Amino acid sequence: MQDRLLMYDSLRCSFLNIKKPPPNKKCPICGPTPTIRSMQESANMMASVRGPNVGVASSNTPLSVESVLLADLSISCRAYDEQIRSQGVPHVLLDVRVKRQYEMCCLGGSINIPLADLEKEAARIAEERGIASAEATRILSEYPGIHSVQNITGGIQSWVKEVDPSFPLY
Repeated sequence: MQDRLLMYDSLRCSFLNIKKPPPNKKCPICGPTPTIRSMQESANMMASVRGPNVGVASSNTPLSVESVLLADLSISCRAYDEQIRSQGVPHVLLDVRVKRQYEMCCLGGSINIPLADLEKEAARIAEERGIASAEATRILSEYPGIHSVQNITGGIQSWVKEVDPSFPLY
């Protein structure tokens, strides 16, 4: 079990077995010379990987998808599943989470371009809470040649609640 994470869901009386990635010698937490040793250091590091204009406002109030996007650029997880995915509507599902999050769990058929690389790489978008994906949707909606883009609101957490409770959540 050294390469596994076992999670217990007491509400459903079930276990989730997640394969841990192999150790990384450059990892700031579990590497030979860790630089992240506290929750505060972890929060500071996470702020650097969230992407531009995404994270916590100065008043410590989390940003909302609504503060970043117009309503017509969003679609719920349930609506995406029922109206697009299940109907076989041709589309691109772009996941803008960092590579490590994508490797832990992702929706089938999605492609990964981390938000930090989006403008360089220049769609439909998914992310854990939907905040980085909202910023990516805003960027893509302003990009010449892209005419139809929507954010799937709530990201992976909403997908688990609204569509597929068995989907792995980290």
